[in-house]
Formats: sequence, structure tokens, C-alpha cells
Amino acid sequence: MVFLRKFLILTLFSIPSVSLSDEKIEQSKFFVENLGKQVVEQVSNINLSENERTVNFRNLYLSSFDNYYISRFVLGRYWKRLDSNMRKQFIESFNDYIVATYAPKFKGWEGTFKAVDSLIENNYYNVKMNVLNKDGPTLKLMWKIYLDKNKNFKILDVNIDGVSMLVTQRAEFMSVIKNNPKGVIGLIEAMDKKTSG
Repeated sequence: MVFLRKFLILTLFSIPSVSLSDEKIEQSKFFVENLGKQVVEQVSNINLSENERTVNFRNLYLSSFDNYYISRFVLGRYWKRLDSNMRKQFIESFNDYIVATYAPKFKGWEGTFKAVDSLIENNYYNVKMNVLNKDGPTLKLMWKIYLDKNKNFKILDVNIDGVSMLVTQRAEFMSVIKNNPKGVIGLIEAMDKKTSG
């Protein structure tokens, strides 16, 4: 009888957590699919001016990505060497660099974002997605996202056909810092030059 009571209690308590987990998994898939739709509507549209395209991409990036974490990751070991003002300057320059680099690439792009699965690992959601290009091969993406303190999904990384965008970006930045006598300051100046050019 005691065993049966314990079993029922455990079963009843486990049901809400399972359904809640399933709900969050579906929400994680919807989040990345919806982001894809917003990119098509607000960035890819050929009728947009370049300024509108840039502003829309910036808003989507800043609202959907954890740009503080991403900035810290791509700077690697150099992050700890910077004071708070330099960190702030780097984040601002890096955000501008991301927008200037990627916003124009989406102009006129036509395709469909389809989330096919989502797996939870250490409180992170790994959402598998197929990006169906109208004219071109299907890309396989893996979005690494999490729920922040406000219960909003934030993106940490995107793997494209098995290649991490964060790892790729960090390798590029490490090379720039290593080969520039000004180090991180030289990297910031290089990013600012690209965004102002």
C-alpha cells in the first residue's frame, strides 16, 4: 500500500513536468521558425530601402540573440583583459559589424525555414532546422537557444551544416588580433572601418 501511494505521488508530480517540457520544446521550434519568417518579411524583401533592411535586421538580431554572450565568446581569452568600457565598445562595434556583414546578404533571398526537431541538453534547446532555398541546396541548421530570466528564448549559436558560426568567428578574430600590433583595439578599428565604409 505504501509503495502504491509513493508510485501514484511520483506519477502525478511527473506528469506536469513532462507536458511542460513538451510545450517548451514546441515553443523552441516555433521561435526559430518565426524568426525565419520575420527575416523573409523584414530583411529579404527587395522593396525595402537599404536603411530599412539594416534597421530591421539589427532589431531582430538584438532581440533574438544573446549578443553579450556571443561577444564574450568570440573574443575568447582576450575578454578578461578588457575593462568594462572596452567591453562595451567591443560589443557595440561587433553588433554593428554583424549587421553590416549579414543584412545585405539576405536581400532578395527566398526560402522556407522548417524546424524538424528540438532536443534539451543541460537546459539548452538544440533545434534542428532545414532551410529550403528556392534555388539551391537545403541547409541543415542547429540552433542553440535557452530561456532567459524573463522566459524569452535567446540564441547562443547557429551551426550550419555542422559548422559553428561562433567558433568560426572566434578563429577569424583571433587571427586578426594576433596579426595586429594594436591587438583588440586593432580589431575594433577594423570592424568600425568595415561598418563605416
